[in-house]
Order: sequence, then C-alpha cells, then structure tokens
Amino acid sequence: MKRIVLTTGGTGGHVFPALAVAHEIKTRFPECEILFLGGKGPEQEMVERAEIPFKGLPAKGVLGGGIKKVISSLWIVSALIMSLKEIASFKPDAVIGFGGYAGFCPVLAAWLLGIPTAIHEQNSVPGVTNRILGKVVKRVFASFEDRNGSFPAAKTVVVGNPVRKEIIDSGKCADEKAVLVFGGSQGAAAINDAVINGLAKLKEAGISLRHQTGKTDFEKVRKAYELNDMDSKAVSPFIHNMGEAYAEASLIVCRAGASTVFEVAAAGKPAIFIPFPHATHDHQTGNARALADLGAAELIPQAELGGSRLADEIIKLIADQDRLKGMGSKALSFARTDAASVIAEGVGDIIRMKTVRGAA
Repeated sequence: MKRIVLTTGGTGGHVFPALAVAHEIKTRFPECEILFLGGKGPEQEMVERAEIPFKGLPAKGVLGGGIKKVISSLWIVSALIMSLKEIASFKPDAVIGFGGYAGFCPVLAAWLLGIPTAIHEQNSVPGVTNRILGKVVKRVFASFEDRNGSFPAAKTVVVGNPVRKEIIDSGKCADEKAVLVFGGSQGAAAINDAVINGLAKLKEAGISLRHQTGKTDFEKVRKAYELNDMDSKAVSPFIHNMGEAYAEASLIVCRAGASTVFEVAAAGKPAIFIPFPHATHDHQTGNARALADLGAAELIPQAELGGSRLADEIIKLIADQDRLKGMGSKALSFARTDAASVIAEGVGDIIRMKTVRGAA
C-alpha cells in the first residue's frame, strides 16, 4: 500500500475504529501515506492528534434518515465535488469508510473514479449511508452478524470493531475501588446527572471516580464533585489517554455504542451499560445485551436510571471482586482484538484484485 484514504465523521465511535486501522496500516506499511477526509466536527482534533493529515468536508445528519433524503440533501453536491477533487489528486490505492454522513461522499467518489472501496459498519443495525454504500463497495466489514440482510453476504466479513492498540495493551493493574465513567466522546447528560445524584453514596463507600463529562456538562459536574468533597481533578471534558483510564479502572460505567462495547471487551473490563435510548433502532441496547447475556456486564435502561440506583449497582459490584474478575474474563472472551489487522488484510486483498485485473 502506498496511499490510503480513511473517511468518517461525528463522534469518537466512528473515528476511533478508523484510527485503529490507520495505526495497523502504518505498522505494516511505514511508508504508506494516509489522508483522512471527515466532517467539520470533533473528528479533526482526534485525527490531527494522531498525526494524520485531515481535510474537512461539508456534511450534515438527515433527520428521519432514508436514502432519498440523503441523496437529495443540498450538502451532498459540494461534498461530492470536493471529494472527487481530493481523491483524484491524492490517488489512493483504496478508500475505506467507517460510517456517518461525512464518510458517504468520499467512498462514493472513489467508486465513481474506479478506486477500490470498502466500508466498516460498527453497529448491529447499519446506518443509512452504509446501507447505500454496501451495494457498491468491494468489501463490507461488520462488527456484528448481519442478521437483517442489510449487505450482500458474498462480500461481507464479520471482523468485530477495531480497537486502539493502547486499549488492547491497557492491562489489568486496576485499583479495586476505581470506576471509570464516560458517556462517549461528547458526554451523556443522563449519566452525568445520575453520577452527581449518587456522589454522596459513592463517597461514603470509598469509591474513587474518573469521569469524562463531555464539554457541555464539565463545569456542572466538576462543581458537584467539589461540593461533595470528591476529587474534581478526576473530572475532565475528554480523556485522551483512554488506555491509561481503562487500565486504572476495575469497573466501567458507560453508554453502549459499538466502539465502547468492543473497547470494554478488549480491555477485559466489567461494565454497567446505560444505552442511549434514542439511537437508531435502539441498537445500543442490542450492543449492550451482547455482553450482558455473557454475564460480562450489567444493563440499566436510561428510563430506570437514577443516582441511587446507579450508586447501589456500583457499590454492589465493587464489593464483589471475584465477580468483577469473572465478568472481566467473560468480556475478554467476546473481544475481537484482531479486527484492525483483518481489515488491513482485507483492504490489501481488494487492492491486489484490481492490480491483477489491470494486468490482465
């Protein structure tokens, strides 16, 4: 591989798997140039922090979804023109999309230009853009079995969700009473509020917390920690070193996006999942059940979430270290730590397929 384009946008749930694949490609092919095409959101900072060149494209979500709405959206035209120019100039060997509206046009542009394409679908229920692209790309990589027939079976491979190397290597040197709380890269108000309301109980039980709040709730949560005489330095809007954060925790409290579920599994950590109830087709509940059914996690529906309920669940689990260790082992059995490697190999395959056809 000489040049590869990765594309997606929005939350860390889309971006972090792409970065895991980027790391695998650079490990295998140190001279390979990687360009990241994404939206003009938080993905730019994440990508540039990983020292990968980034170019932003216009992209917006489409309320109500639907293929017709995506194709008829006004931003599509300018994003497609920009994508065609960037890809024609960069001349990649392949383009890999990781879902989200920002990843739609670059993959479509590559297909129009005759460049090998692939997508990765994180969730058990595919999003609208990947459902469209799945019809034209050479390879579909999926985190979960495609039970609904959303993609052509002949070109679909179940690989799991790529996880960043620092999380796979995070180890298990956890403090017995340390809990990591996060609601995704942008935070989750429901989780933040429940933790605030449960701080008094958690302090009394001697629980130590590290809490990623998202930007919106950061000041509110930090002040609540101060008022309850808890360590406010453990509160941050975003945690860049998630490998360290996972390593230090004996229990995780979080949402249940596919990236989070596979990260928790790869780190071998027990979890309390609080799925986002408004995710498309409630796919986060399905993601969470994959680990809960194994006995690796507990699931609390957001409708049943409260400070007392969450604090009681945390305290109960922390008090039973043998159970926590067993849950962690079951989580690790679910992990697909080779997902990034399998995707890199698969992309190499579709590049070679084109080369062979071209030679013929």
